[in-house]
Amino acid sequence: MKKTIVLLIIVFVVASFASAKEFEATWESLAANYKCPDWFRDAKFGIFMHWGIISAIKENRSYTGSHYGRYMYGPGEFPPDKKQSRWARDLKVWHTKHYDDPSKFGYKDFIPSFKAEKFDPDALVSFYKECGARYIVPVAVHHDNFEMYDSSYHRWNAVKMGPKRDTIAEWKKAAVKHGLNFGVSSHLYRSPSFFQISRKYDGADPEYADFYNSNYDINFWKDEAWNQLWYKRTKELVDKYQPALLYFDGALPGTRYNKTYGLQLAAHFYNSNMKNHGGKLEAVLNLKRGPSKKAFVWDIEKGQANALQIYPWQTDTCLIGSWFNRKVEKTVFTPEVAVGNLVDIVSKNGNLLLNVGLRGDGTLPEMQKNVLREIGKWLNINGEAIYGSRPWIVYGEGPTKVTGGTFKEQKSPYTSQDFRFTTNKKALYAIVMAIPEKQVSIKSLSTTLTLVNKVKGVSLLGSKANIKWQRTPDAMIIQIPKKLPCKHALAFKIEVDDSSRQIWKLIME
Repeated sequence: MKKTIVLLIIVFVVASFASAKEFEATWESLAANYKCPDWFRDAKFGIFMHWGIISAIKENRSYTGSHYGRYMYGPGEFPPDKKQSRWARDLKVWHTKHYDDPSKFGYKDFIPSFKAEKFDPDALVSFYKECGARYIVPVAVHHDNFEMYDSSYHRWNAVKMGPKRDTIAEWKKAAVKHGLNFGVSSHLYRSPSFFQISRKYDGADPEYADFYNSNYDINFWKDEAWNQLWYKRTKELVDKYQPALLYFDGALPGTRYNKTYGLQLAAHFYNSNMKNHGGKLEAVLNLKRGPSKKAFVWDIEKGQANALQIYPWQTDTCLIGSWFNRKVEKTVFTPEVAVGNLVDIVSKNGNLLLNVGLRGDGTLPEMQKNVLREIGKWLNINGEAIYGSRPWIVYGEGPTKVTGGTFKEQKSPYTSQDFRFTTNKKALYAIVMAIPEKQVSIKSLSTTLTLVNKVKGVSLLGSKANIKWQRTPDAMIIQIPKKLPCKHALAFKIEVDDSSRQIWKLIME
């Protein structure tokens, strides 16, 4: 009998593995077979890390953005954009004043200053975990074509130059040790265009052509040789470090002009991930646009969704004004708004990937740490309303309407009339987005509406107080206890009857 059971188990496992359908390099196959893994849906909060050559440039630099290597050579054949031309003119003046003319001190000359002498990934990942993060995404290669890992195809990398360390391997080791999921981002594809003005300076020197990609067409998406190299380099990143998440800064690279390099890469990423997980897909591919959101996990840069989304999605944004650290930067979000945005995003079926900028030496400035600590304190109390949660029938109610789309993120505080809802196991959570004075009124939980049939009890996460409440035809009214468990949003746990849970069971799943 025991032998029979063991045999059946083996047959079942083999059959399950065999039945896992491989992805083909087409949008149709990706969309038909992809399903976002539960680890991502459960995690809700991750830490993005922009760190590289630009981190070693003077922290008082005038330019706030992440395209220093693009603009330091001055204006050129950019798309017609007055703001970009102004940035380029101003940055070239600043660069010349503090370093030298770009003809004498090019972007490559910053590399020896990028030493990472205090880089301690184990301590940083431990800190991120304490602050509530459940996954990390370091930048593996930015637009500047400098790879932060051990590359077989590109000599300009952090193992051979600068830090002389495989930082991606070290990030992954720390993530595994502390039980966080590990991802990487690649911004490589646009680098031939990114460095186009350098071709008038050190980019014109054949010795440095492979760094500035000046041996490839500026219209890189048409260049067959560049697309082939991009594929090989990115495939190596996937194969060598086996990330659970792969983030691309835009649409799927290598897919314009009937090219299929990006589709081949996406299919390989999914298929190799399944192979490494016994036939189960645990991979997340972040794209900012594509023909079908079924094929990947949609990412909104510096923005949020204005409605509940059918498919899991993600916001990526930076804690300070720049993706990379600058000494003069201030945090964009107060802890109150950061927590509020996290709750809003989660209520709409999304995750928050919050970027921090490390110094060139590998340390994280205290100003950024302070905001992360506040988020962590809130999650430590209210985590059951966030981690592992699923959306409710409605995401929320109240006067604050978040504008949807990229570069439209919410920076103003929410009010005590704003509520966001989540579900987890057998409970509904109503989160009031600012501290109220005496009571709250939740219209979505009135007796007039049938979203909930019967409420069995109400409690406040982090509090032992006996919460007084009543339902009226207009709203559920909840009295606020005198002693509060946290400084920001309050999460009320609402126990409901079985018939109510059946109403939103499909959404929970």
